[in-house]
Amino acid sequence: MVSGRSRLNVTVTAPNHATSSPLPVTRLRDLLIADVPASRLVIACDTTGGIGPRPDDSYPADPIWCAHLAARVPLLEVLCVGARPLILVDTLCQDEESARPMIEEFRRCAVSAGMGPEAVTGSTEDNVVTTQTGIGVTIIGVMPEGEFPRTHHGDALVCLGAPISAPDDDVSPGRREIVTVEEVRRLVDSGKVHDCAPVGSHGVAWEAEQLAATTGLRATFRTTDVDLAHSGGPSTCIVLACAPYDVKELHGLVTPERPWEVIGGLA
Repeated sequence: MVSGRSRLNVTVTAPNHATSSPLPVTRLRDLLIADVPASRLVIACDTTGGIGPRPDDSYPADPIWCAHLAARVPLLEVLCVGARPLILVDTLCQDEESARPMIEEFRRCAVSAGMGPEAVTGSTEDNVVTTQTGIGVTIIGVMPEGEFPRTHHGDALVCLGAPISAPDDDVSPGRREIVTVEEVRRLVDSGKVHDCAPVGSHGVAWEAEQLAATTGLRATFRTTDVDLAHSGGPSTCIVLACAPYDVKELHGLVTPERPWEVIGGLA
């Protein structure tokens, strides 16, 4: 037994104690990637606030579609880097009863990304009354150790989907311009996509230049019908880099009516 006087000089360690040390973390575009034994954790997150069906929301929208858009952005970020999503964490600033349709949509999104519905966890606000929609989504994924996705000299740049964003555009379910999570999974799983990224508010050209800069290359653009500067909103489209001779085969992996256009190349 340790006396009261000497107790301050004794370190007591629990049987299951693990020493605390920071994981090596790398930032790649909007991702934080942490090295863990035999693999890397890949973490992405997004938020939506004031958009939904609640009394004080600034922009009225369907709650299920709001949940879908909030989940697809970090899901696509994780998938595009070649990682496998493991967990979807939702943080909802409203009571569980009103949030239930959103939670069910998160479970559907998890399945579309290759997870099970049981991979969804989260929290709701049941202690105080809230009058606005507030959604946070975090995706935790894993990827093997080794090199990150790398674009190559001579790669073709392809825009899949089209950049649309509210309130300038009608971003509603079923629009042909909106790439699906399943399509991105098929493309990445083919092994023929060297690198890809979801397009956000900066636009297609900016994301293409980010892909190029990752490996010290330069993006060049051809004349195209794609508005390279327009916001992609909730990642309605992606830009990918692949060998020119793989463009046709990759095109066959997506829905025929989905916009698909070679917008330039890398050198």
